[in-house]
Amino acid sequence: MQWLIQGDVLPVVSSTQILLRRHRPQSLINTDGNFGSKTAAAVQAFQGHHSLGKDAIIGEKTWGALTTVSGLQTIDVVDGTDPSLIALEVTDIRKGGGDPIVMFGMSNGIAVMMQEIRRRARNGNVMLLRIHGHGNNGLQNVSGGEINGAPHLAAISNSNFHQIESHLQSIRQIFVGFGSVQLLGCDVGGGTGNQLIQRLAMTWGVPVTAGVHTQFGGGKKTFRFEGQTVTGFPGGHTLKTWSSDVQARFGNQSAAA
Repeated sequence: MQWLIQGDVLPVVSSTQILLRRHRPQSLINTDGNFGSKTAAAVQAFQGHHSLGKDAIIGEKTWGALTTVSGLQTIDVVDGTDPSLIALEVTDIRKGGGDPIVMFGMSNGIAVMMQEIRRRARNGNVMLLRIHGHGNNGLQNVSGGEINGAPHLAAISNSNFHQIESHLQSIRQIFVGFGSVQLLGCDVGGGTGNQLIQRLAMTWGVPVTAGVHTQFGGGKKTFRFEGQTVTGFPGGHTLKTWSSDVQARFGNQSAAA
């Protein structure tokens, strides 16, 4: 699931706006990545159409309905080396109807993670990929538990990017054109994080978002960022221009559901 509320400004909001435009009752809101009052009204209309509580919050039931009618996927990866991430993140994702890929301490964890993502993904149908684990400025851990002592190639970082780039490129084709990636480790977007997320956005062809400061898990916090975020976009886009582009390419189609 995903947890989005009025005031959120993220690429995944743009993805949601595309689906609200495409699926009944088809609210033709502007795709801009900003969860404002018009988007809230469109969410309520969608919730009413699907007999959901009209609270204008995109949570478990509404996100589930959006992904069901669209046939699109959310994939979660959790670094399970830290038991707290099993107790919080993995448990929450499963309660929310997901089936996370759980990684444990290993060298070459990036290659294993990419293999597992490809195995789960229906090519071209992934709307959201989220990676949960410890982080640091310009580094998202994947299979190493705590930052200190993480095994070789167990994280995505600026320092090892040249070693893992070919593995990262192997999932480029899994994403729908208006999909995105979220790196949910602490501090990943701080410091040199801008460089990392921009490199990833260019590698994957979709926006990549990370938090600048500490990120918490447990309950709703498993499914949303705490505080400031930074996003890298492919092709030199900004949130505004990327959102406009994906609306033109994907937001003017209609679907039966």
